[in-house]
Amino acid sequence: MFSRIRAFWGRFGYACVLSACVLLVALTAFFTRRPQPEPIAPEVTRYAQATPTPRPASAAVTPVSTTEPTRFTLPSDGKPGMSFAQETLVYSRTLGEYATHDGADFLGQEGDAVRAIADGVVTDVRQDPLWGHCIEITHRDGYISTYASLATEGLVQQDEAVSRGQIIGTMGDSAAVECAEGPHLHLELRRLRKPLDPMDYLADALD
Repeated sequence: MFSRIRAFWGRFGYACVLSACVLLVALTAFFTRRPQPEPIAPEVTRYAQATPTPRPASAAVTPVSTTEPTRFTLPSDGKPGMSFAQETLVYSRTLGEYATHDGADFLGQEGDAVRAIADGVVTDVRQDPLWGHCIEITHRDGYISTYASLATEGLVQQDEAVSRGQIIGTMGDSAAVECAEGPHLHLELRRLRKPLDPMDYLADALD
């Protein structure tokens, strides 16, 4: 019996030992390897929302203004008197000297109608020590018209809306600085406080 074992071992012993070593190494590697971590899935909650697809910005649209420019009409049927003079001097019969003149005068008779030259709102009704009874009207586009040397304080009240051509007062000679002119209307027109020649804006109404 032992002789057979020795004969088998002598013949196949090396192969058995080598096979056992290979098997031992394989088993050791299998049981000692580190498990690979599972891939982490992205967090998904019930609050997750799809990313919106960006839309191209629409081209800017410039609104088209439909506002008509301020329209003017004559304030009186009277004939022209002393003209507007900012850069030159005109002779004042009342003062007896040459001076600037911030408005345009319309000559007439006591009680002749004075009309608003454009739509607007009455922003002042006053008695001025130099210009007498005055009415101020504020219009669109920054225009302000002043009617001086009126016979009375006028037929309109402060904050009252008036229409172009509406009668707001009557001619008089209440302006102390122009009393030698007789009954007349002294009309001033300003825009952003700058004096303007009223006749430049009333030219269309003269045609």
